[in-house]
Amino acid sequence: MRSYEKTQVFTTGQISKICQVAPRTVSKWFDTGRLRGYRIPGSNDRRVPRENLVVFMKEHGIPLGPLSLHESSKVLLVGVAEEVESELRAALPDDLFEVQYAETAFEAGSLTTAWSPHCLVIDAGIGREECEGMVRALRRALGDRAPKLIALVPADGDAAQLDTTLFDDRFRAPFDSALLAARIQHASKQATAKA
Repeated sequence: MRSYEKTQVFTTGQISKICQVAPRTVSKWFDTGRLRGYRIPGSNDRRVPRENLVVFMKEHGIPLGPLSLHESSKVLLVGVAEEVESELRAALPDDLFEVQYAETAFEAGSLTTAWSPHCLVIDAGIGREECEGMVRALRRALGDRAPKLIALVPADGDAAQLDTTLFDDRFRAPFDSALLAARIQHASKQATAKA
């Protein structure tokens, strides 16, 4: 299949190949307003920007196929210690991962809504109740579209009693940053494949 790495605007023919549907189906999506784009002035030709196509495919459960190969995975670190953040940023290649940081559960919720990360790494040290509440709210609001959730659980204290069944994966302190980075990569691949 052709590479669409540098393509920013797609024709209905290109979209039909990517989505593996007839060109007429793509035209119907466009004409009914489900697939957002624009018409070329003076002709019937339709064009769809890359961002609109990716959003449409994710909303309708269509695998991203050749588009996902070049989309970087988004990782949100929540309340993670500065040294751990530095180690993870060094371990996750810049060309494959975008990493952002949130200090609080509120900030993490806002960033998750606006930025749509594939994976959240949450340090339970922000507080057990705050952590569990945030995860429950994300799962309730996003359902199947919720990002992969990885908990960093301290060895002792209130946060050590965290309900780890709410998470896709967990690490108990002290943990190996290289192993955590590998798990983040695996979780991000699963999330982008699901998208």
